[in-house]
Amino acid sequence: MFRLILATILCASALVGCSATKAAEPLGVTCDQFGATPSVEQSAELAVGSDVQVVLCSNPSTGFAWGEPTIADPTVITVADRAYHAADGASLPIVGAAGGEVMAIRGIAAGTTTLVLSYDQPWDGGTKGAWTYKLTVTVK
Repeated sequence: MFRLILATILCASALVGCSATKAAEPLGVTCDQFGATPSVEQSAELAVGSDVQVVLCSNPSTGFAWGEPTIADPTVITVADRAYHAADGASLPIVGAAGGEVMAIRGIAAGTTTLVLSYDQPWDGGTKGAWTYKLTVTVK
């Protein structure tokens, strides 16, 4: 019985520790916001080991895609996860509709740095820098 209680306490404390490392609010930019201002800057503060989620409008059916992020000081932050999420109609994606590029940015050491992304048509002669996104991150 004692082992069961100890195991329950350890599992519960591990779950609490994991959820406390997440940053509270996601960041990002909608298609309408990029339509009004093609270059957007945001900022975030993170604790070492915590993540902030960034969601950027994206529509691969147009031939545009977010390029690889440029991180000024990769010793301060890293892209922990990155995936495209299609627009969701009730149970099926909406063909041709914009979805979102979703990234988890993780603080790995104290400091301040920037992450920059460009929304481009990646082929020779394709449009470059249609939209740009800059995130300044301070890790404490």
